[in-house]
Amino acid sequence: MADVPVVTWVIDSADPPVIAEASRNVLRIDANGSLSFINVPLGYTSNYTIEMTKSGLGKSSITFTLKVFARPAGDSTCSLQSVNSVDLQYYCQWPGGTPPARLSFPALNSFRSGEGNLSLIFPASPDLDGKMVTCLADHPVELSNCSITAGGPSMFLPAVRTTVDPDGKILVTINCVSEASPPALVSWSKGSDSIVGTATHQISRDTTELQIRDYDVSNFLLQNYACTCRNPLGSQRREIQLRGPLISDSRLFTNHNGTIVTLTWEVPPTSIVTGFDVQMKGPNSLSRNRSGNQTRGSSDWFHTIQQKPGHARSADIFFLDPKLTYGFRVIPKARGTAGPPSEAQTAGPGEGLSGSAIAGLAAGIPCGLLLLVLLGGFIYLCVYLHKKKSRQTRYPKPRAVEKAVTAPAELTPHNLLTGGLRSPPDYNRLQQTPSERSAALPAFVPAPPVRTATIV
Repeated sequence: MADVPVVTWVIDSADPPVIAEASRNVLRIDANGSLSFINVPLGYTSNYTIEMTKSGLGKSSITFTLKVFARPAGDSTCSLQSVNSVDLQYYCQWPGGTPPARLSFPALNSFRSGEGNLSLIFPASPDLDGKMVTCLADHPVELSNCSITAGGPSMFLPAVRTTVDPDGKILVTINCVSEASPPALVSWSKGSDSIVGTATHQISRDTTELQIRDYDVSNFLLQNYACTCRNPLGSQRREIQLRGPLISDSRLFTNHNGTIVTLTWEVPPTSIVTGFDVQMKGPNSLSRNRSGNQTRGSSDWFHTIQQKPGHARSADIFFLDPKLTYGFRVIPKARGTAGPPSEAQTAGPGEGLSGSAIAGLAAGIPCGLLLLVLLGGFIYLCVYLHKKKSRQTRYPKPRAVEKAVTAPAELTPHNLLTGGLRSPPDYNRLQQTPSERSAALPAFVPAPPVRTATIV
């Protein structure tokens, strides 16, 4: 392709430089003769030659290369996908730009690179589980990077939501979402059977949601459901046992005037509930009949005063007489099926212990009395055994007494005196040497007790 002149300028000429019409918005000749490029489009990347001529002198020229760069749009991004539930595909991209950015995963493969986008596939292994991998993006205008970490599915809790569809069927939606990279696929089962898309059971496109439709709530309770989240690095499984309409807890709050009460309640996470009947018992209580009209009810029975949707968890009751006593409770419902009522709450001057507190006292008082009886019996037994042991205490006999019992006593007449007194010892005999004694010394015999009588 022949060179195309874009600008001509004669030095010291009164005429302005001649610039090609297509380049007038880009090229400019300054007063000192410099050639300037302004707001250069990408198409101006090329080799440029400047030629200078003068009368009587030869021609001189110089050539230079102009490169125009454009930054890629946005920032570099990394992603991770599962390939056939076995391999991991690492993907990095930074599209656009002139020239395209060069991408690489140095930690995975230092020899592979790509322009604009890069994809690498590796077999799943424990070494990659939890390992952060960085993609480096190199561009003449800017350097960028992004990182991604592979990981198996984490622990999760299924979420259950209940509504009524336009056909009047109970619609139960179960969500199973586990944090994982790459994203986990979810498989569903009912009992021992796998669930596929049917009119009754529908699975979302990303497999994380299961919708179940039926008119009868009892059909939801026949078998347990289960969801399994799986990716190439592992899996997590959870079972969901759906329950009928049920209230797990209820509370009552009264304003300082006693004219307004707020009744709150909670529902188990897997309970199927589409609505609630708020009931009141008390003097001149208002009840709502099936036609929606309010009527006065008896004070001896609970009557429905409000109806709440399945997502409601509280109700306000106004215009109460603070001098009167009222009772409140909530009945959960799954379409036409009513569950057991909540614990009755009482408001007013007659407010006392709740039913659970009364039941606790009724069970606790007999147990306390029985414990006291057992404790008293134990103390009595200890005292009795201690006294019995004290009465049977014996002391050891002195050795002299034992000899007195076993040795024969000399019952000669001169050893006995009337009145039980002994005669003085025979000192002549005691002074004899051992050889002069013809018999052994008499054994020591303790004196018998002395009895003394006084006659007045």
